[in-house]
Amino acid sequence: VVLRWKCSSCVGSAAARFSQAMPSAVLPGVDVVAIPGLTLTEVFGNVATKDATLSAVHEKITEPSMSNPWRCPEFAEYILVVKGEAHVEHSAGTLVVKAGFGVSLPAGCRVKVNLPEPSELVAICLPAFSPQTEHREEGEPAPPTPAHATKTAPLLATAVDVVKAPTLTITEFFGNVASSDAKLSACVAKVDEACSEAWQQPTFAEWVLVLSGMLHLEHADGVTKVPAGSGVFLAPNERVKWVWPEACTYVPICMPAFTPDACRREPEEGSAKDADPETMARLQELHEN
Repeated sequence: VVLRWKCSSCVGSAAARFSQAMPSAVLPGVDVVAIPGLTLTEVFGNVATKDATLSAVHEKITEPSMSNPWRCPEFAEYILVVKGEAHVEHSAGTLVVKAGFGVSLPAGCRVKVNLPEPSELVAICLPAFSPQTEHREEGEPAPPTPAHATKTAPLLATAVDVVKAPTLTITEFFGNVASSDAKLSACVAKVDEACSEAWQQPTFAEWVLVLSGMLHLEHADGVTKVPAGSGVFLAPNERVKWVWPEACTYVPICMPAFTPDACRREPEEGSAKDADPETMARLQELHEN
């Protein structure tokens, strides 16, 4: 995937947008689209956080949507299909993306994304989505091909369970393991019951969307509680401890992409990933291979 951004400048821009007392304040999602059959909740982006570094949207589709227009965005897009499936039409055919798969759309890739059944997606755009840079082809006659258009095609990524612990499963859709992409990682993490993780101090920036349940982040200034439908931004080098008081599903987005070494995790007896010694060993092996 060709991305038109520079990691260091983007992360610096994002950090500057949020409070210097990291982690950021809890960021409530904003329903940027709410119509019968479709709800798009932006947790990060030009609307929700006034930050153009990236946008992250939780999409819920309850009715089939098969007549969406062609579009040729200036931004790159990563789509995680959590439930249902998406049909991505492009110049060479149609790519069917089922639950448990992701699709990346390079900047300038002309596509039409249709949804034949009730579905749940998470869409990440780099830089952040805006109507002006989406270039939807609506009306007659169709607008001319934009200058930024490319001959690229959508890329399918198979999600990989990178963490399989007794109470925690983390499924990577994009990143060093699932898509061999070191620029960005995006996962769906599912916590089955109340538990906690070890302290960590990553060198990467992290954007977190909580889809269901509750996340508590312990840090030097106290505890930040992030409920479902909200998000939180973690700047590089912020030392935090993740605690889940109940079952929880969340999406961590890391730039650059997550690696065990960059996470700088402090092993802790009884933590979610230390309950089974094989958990961290397998994660390390996946990244080495």
